[in-house]
Formats: sequence, C-alpha cells, structure tokens
Amino acid sequence: MGIIGPMTRASRSSQALPTVAADQLQKLGRDLAVARKRRHLSLREMADRMMVNLKTVQRIEKGDPAVGIGILAAALWILGMHRRLGDLVSPETDATGLQEEIRSLPRDFRKTKNRTDKYDF
Repeated sequence: MGIIGPMTRASRSSQALPTVAADQLQKLGRDLAVARKRRHLSLREMADRMMVNLKTVQRIEKGDPAVGIGILAAALWILGMHRRLGDLVSPETDATGLQEEIRSLPRDFRKTKNRTDKYDF
C-alpha cells in the first residue's frame, strides 16, 4: 500500500515522498482535525464550507499527499489559519538560505588602493 491510502490516485511524486515529509503531512492532518473539532465543525460542515466532498476532508485529515495545496489553503482559511501558509518558507526563517548567502559574501572587505575620489562612498 505504501505511503498513500488505497482510495487515492498514486502519483510518482507521492510515491517518492520521503518518509519524514509524509510524517509531517500526517501530523498536519491530525492538527487540522483538532482545529476543526475545537471549532465544533463536523466533517460535513467543513466539506460544505470548503465546497469539496466529505472524502476530501477525510483525506486531508489523514495527511494524504495527493490532496492539492489549494484545497489545503481552503481548509486553513475556513479555520482562520490561512496566514500561516504564506510563512512556511519565508526568507526570514530560512536559516539554510541565509547561511548560503553569508558564505557567498566576499571575505575581504579592505579598501582598494586606487581610489580617485575620497568622497565617493
């Protein structure tokens, strides 16, 4: 059966999904289910508000990697958590990207000797 359930269409990208990523999707699904229940929304109410069928909401809550990001965005919007989606890979929290930028900076910041205008910054 693999990572995805028997009811979903298997795509090559879903089958190639690393286990760590699949685990995070399952956690996301569980967390969405908790958020939905805290708001006293049934699966049917959530599906109606998202304009999807019941099985799609169930797939989201199971962490199915084949569910589209637009559907996930709709679920987050219904729950009032949509702003978090835009911050997932924000440059401010990209430690690896920042390290790469720092690594590519020039190592020598000495002034050049051939300056013609002493007031040129």
